[in-house]
Amino acid sequence: MKEAEEKENLTEEEAFESTTEGVETSVEEAVDLDDVSESVETAQAEDPDVLEEPEVVKPDPQEEAATVQLLRLRADFDNFRKRTRREKEEWTQRCLENLCTDLLTVLDHFDLGIDNCKGQEAHEEMLKGFEMVRGQLGTTLGKYGLSVLEVQEKDAFDPNEHEAITHLPSPEVPEGAVVAMTRKGYRLGNRLLRPAQVVVSSGTGGEG
Repeated sequence: MKEAEEKENLTEEEAFESTTEGVETSVEEAVDLDDVSESVETAQAEDPDVLEEPEVVKPDPQEEAATVQLLRLRADFDNFRKRTRREKEEWTQRCLENLCTDLLTVLDHFDLGIDNCKGQEAHEEMLKGFEMVRGQLGTTLGKYGLSVLEVQEKDAFDPNEHEAITHLPSPEVPEGAVVAMTRKGYRLGNRLLRPAQVVVSSGTGGEG
């Protein structure tokens, strides 16, 4: 029995060794380290950059300084362009306001002339001529944003848009409301160019 077991064990060891030898031989045949080393050396001889670590390029301090200076100049120019455009718009707006303010007197005179013509029963053709010129001037200024403040009798007095020149008692108009408008007010866009001059009611208690 022992001899049979020894033979069996021997047979298994021999089989394992034979199997291992086959594997080692096949691995050595598959990968020849000498051939790999020769291939690497040949490749390096043909191209020295093969399998070498890439060279790290350090930034040039002068180029960095020039880039920073360029970015600063670009930002400064952009700010200058925006500031110039804003100043130009403000200057244009001020010129327009000054021109319209001066022309408001002309509009007032036209309105007074038309009212006088109506009161004195002037020639119809003359009245139409005044109204036509007044309308053309108002339309032209309206293209640039000029508009009339609409004020009606009994409207509440608004200190932001109205200028009270006097107070008068009125049994019909409540206290603090507009009795009459003596001069038109105007806006230029959303900006108040000139407040409307009005007479304000002091109620029935007498003159304020």
